[in-house]
Amino acid sequence: MKRRLSVLIGLTLVGLSFWLLAIWRSAQPAQPRRWFQDIQRPLILAHQGGEKEWPSNTMHAFREAHRLGADVLDADLHMTSDGVLVFIHDTTVDRTTNGTGAVAELSWKELSLLDAAHHFTLDNKTYPLRGRGVTIARLDETLDAFPDWRLQIEVKQAPFSIADALARMLKEKNAEDRVLLSSFDEEMMVHLRRACPEVASSATPKEIRNLVLASWVGLEGLISPQYSALQVPLTRHGITLVSPRTVKAAHARGVYVLPWTLDTNEEVEICRKARADGFNTNLPTQMMPYRNHWQTEL
Repeated sequence: MKRRLSVLIGLTLVGLSFWLLAIWRSAQPAQPRRWFQDIQRPLILAHQGGEKEWPSNTMHAFREAHRLGADVLDADLHMTSDGVLVFIHDTTVDRTTNGTGAVAELSWKELSLLDAAHHFTLDNKTYPLRGRGVTIARLDETLDAFPDWRLQIEVKQAPFSIADALARMLKEKNAEDRVLLSSFDEEMMVHLRRACPEVASSATPKEIRNLVLASWVGLEGLISPQYSALQVPLTRHGITLVSPRTVKAAHARGVYVLPWTLDTNEEVEICRKARADGFNTNLPTQMMPYRNHWQTEL
């Protein structure tokens, strides 16, 4: 009986080895995307345009971040009740504007009348841009205003039809090559990749987990990424996600590592030591000098 069990275990291990070898040989690195071409320095992604410096997801913030020299605009996408694609972080307008209600239940006309800087403050006392005409930004006006700028667009909770609307807009504006897509929703990402096959995308939570786990045991060669970027926090549930080993594994599969959301020099130093490809920040003005220092050491 013990002999049969030993033989069975041995055959199972041999079969598993051949199976893993077959996967290893057939695995392919990430498809090269033009979004990542000509990157010669650590990228700074302005989170929501620079949420802790200017009103979130507004043209005011976008102009300031672009003027400063941020490499990428990171913004959050929703769709109005009449199908207009707009940048706003929350599912409702309550936190960032003087209005109330769900974005998906409001028309663009209703959203356009709201003050997107109503609650913005740097000292919790004054509201310097309230009543100054700062409004919620539309995707189309943003693409038109910044034709030379890369965008990282996180698609938030919305009907899956947002994927087709986004694909049409990017094609109309000839912007497929300068947009990187992300979503925490696995099913949404399926729709996005199907509707926008030419557009680069980031790993979903499940894909992140698989690559990180594989990197721990040196089996990243088994991964065939459908994504081009790993956008992750430094840690999650006490687990380190940005380390030299993880970044090396991602690079071996043609995947770029862009951690979020880093607002201190100490956090960025972790990325520099891990040789990440840049970072997302709420404070682009403060982080730009540190990035430039990082660049000189490459």
